[in-house]
Amino acid sequence: MVSRVRQNFSEEAEALINKQINLEFHASYVYLAMGSWFSRDDQALHGFAKYFTKSSQEEREHGMKLMEYQTKRGGKVVFRDITKPSTMEWGSPLQAMEATLELEKSVNQSLLCLHAVAGEKNDPHLCDFLEEHYLAEQVEAIKEVSDMVTKLRRFGDNHVGVHILDKELESKE
Repeated sequence: MVSRVRQNFSEEAEALINKQINLEFHASYVYLAMGSWFSRDDQALHGFAKYFTKSSQEEREHGMKLMEYQTKRGGKVVFRDITKPSTMEWGSPLQAMEATLELEKSVNQSLLCLHAVAGEKNDPHLCDFLEEHYLAEQVEAIKEVSDMVTKLRRFGDNHVGVHILDKELESKE
């Protein structure tokens, strides 16, 4: 059945939105695994656990928002298998944050590709939606994670620094 609301919404953009939905849910899954790792009794880094659990929720909300947008524009949401995290043991906070930085950059690159297609297909509504809800937030997230990577590298083997950062993360709203 053809949608009655579909207008100026390319099949290519629809497919890329479905891909982005899957990527957002994958990121949510990865962050949920990281949160679980840092809340274990042999890790006991509750600030990092809280940070990653919150990040998981935010990524899930991003996926849900894209689903709403897809249907609003007359597209069809196509569910795909969500790839499980590459590991369930994340090592140190530095290793987890480095993996997070790469994942956030990957999500951002995917959003930029979607934005480029929207521009090529002359879809200002999709461009505006991405700019308003995703692109600036991704830049902020990449900067925040990059700053934490820098701090964690600076700490080296100094566990006091990790403890202080963990407490900072735990006290954040």
